[in-house]
Amino acid sequence: MDNEKFVVPGATYTENPEGYEVKVVLPGVGKEDAELHMEGRTLTLKTHAKFQNPAGFRQVAAEFEHSNYAMSMDLPDLADPSTLAAKLENGVLTVTVKKRPESQPRKIAIG
Repeated sequence: MDNEKFVVPGATYTENPEGYEVKVVLPGVGKEDAELHMEGRTLTLKTHAKFQNPAGFRQVAAEFEHSNYAMSMDLPDLADPSTLAAKLENGVLTVTVKKRPESQPRKIAIG
């Protein structure tokens, strides 16, 4: 039986005229420890903590726990999944996706 425990990470979701952005806080998680999958319109994130104290050091206190994280979200109907991009830097995963071209505001010439 799988006894793995996961924590839902903190995230912010924003929208702009061109698309959407999700920022997820993943302290102590490296690129090699994170998996991002897309199925249909559902985006799923799963990470596995692999923190180890440096040689010769012993942890005596911690302000956060190195956890396994997991979360899923459905992309908005206007999102274009083919434009999905992700970047993990300094413990923050940034996922961006553009809106479908037909949903973008456009100027219509008057003839």
